[in-house]
Amino acid sequence: MTSETISIAELVQAVAGLQREVEQLRAKDDLRDLIVSYARGCDVGNDPVLLAPLFTEDASWECKGFGRYVSREMVAKGLKAISGNSVWWSLHNMISPQISLASDGQSAVLFWYLWEAATLPNDTTNVAEAHWIGGTYDARARKVDGKWLFSAMELKLSMASPVSRCWVEQRFPGGSDAQRYFDILEPGDYLWCACGKSKTQPFCDGTHLGTDKTPIAFTVKERQTVALCGCRNSKTKPFCDGTHMGLQL
Repeated sequence: MTSETISIAELVQAVAGLQREVEQLRAKDDLRDLIVSYARGCDVGNDPVLLAPLFTEDASWECKGFGRYVSREMVAKGLKAISGNSVWWSLHNMISPQISLASDGQSAVLFWYLWEAATLPNDTTNVAEAHWIGGTYDARARKVDGKWLFSAMELKLSMASPVSRCWVEQRFPGGSDAQRYFDILEPGDYLWCACGKSKTQPFCDGTHLGTDKTPIAFTVKERQTVALCGCRNSKTKPFCDGTHMGLQL
């Protein structure tokens, strides 16, 4: 026997380590497939038949300007409503997924970039308009009966810009009383228009004076992208909660 001889215990330990690595690689492949399945479901009109099985029963999905939906059923309904109301066609490119597995191999934290070609209705004319959409996804997933499913997902939009103007000229859709208003706000105090008649939508310009409408004051503490309510029916005014898409949230 020499000092280079591998003991049975060391061999067992090495094999166990290799098995863990194989399991982790398999899990990451399965999670990448889950992301692709989500993209494919989105690209056929946010088909609820394809998308619902990708989420856990208690899952959540959210994006500023498009709402927050909780439960598998509501996530599927919410995504379908987005397709009918706001995104008429799409081609999702899910880029550079980063996957962090929990030590027990039963849950994971996910991140990836989104670059999307899409058709959105013009907020003024309702005519189909080509857009570039860019953002990031933060998600969580867990194993249910041996299958990986999304348990939470948040899309953070960086831009949804008309191709004809691109993000330098117009970074987000313009907004209307049938949609939401995106804006990038600097720290400060703001007044959201409650009467719907301001000429500086979605901000108050004093037009409400003499009516029973009162603007809503809100404060932004750090530079951020916000989605402000345009339909005036949001339950989270001044911020959009997706009510304009006709769902009972």
